[in-house]
Amino acid sequence: METISLPKTTSKRKIEYCRSKWKVHDFEVWSGELICKVAVLCMDGSLLVWVGGDKAALSEMALGMPQEHGSLATTLLGEESSAAGLARRLATKLQCPVYVCCGQTFDRFTAPLVEKGIAIEFKEHPECFR
Repeated sequence: METISLPKTTSKRKIEYCRSKWKVHDFEVWSGELICKVAVLCMDGSLLVWVGGDKAALSEMALGMPQEHGSLATTLLGEESSAAGLARRLATKLQCPVYVCCGQTFDRFTAPLVEKGIAIEFKEHPECFR
């Protein structure tokens, strides 16, 4: 069998490495016991909020888009639940697209506690949400 030699190609392009412009902020929501963990990924022009437990899971995902009068939200993955409402309210508050990903489901008692925990964290660390 004959071997074929390929010509070497080199690039003269200058590659510059820079730090990521994404900011990551994580915290926990407690009410006597751990309710959930939250990770906020602040990207250029949008925000991703992951809410879940100890396991990395994704059961639902929603997108909130700010409008001139309020915001709209749609469920991208899973059933219609609290993720869409949270995405809509965050998009209204921050005036940017907001993705909300949930790794666990919350009932009518824990869902308001999660939203309150996120609101408190937003008040204490607004730079992590912009």
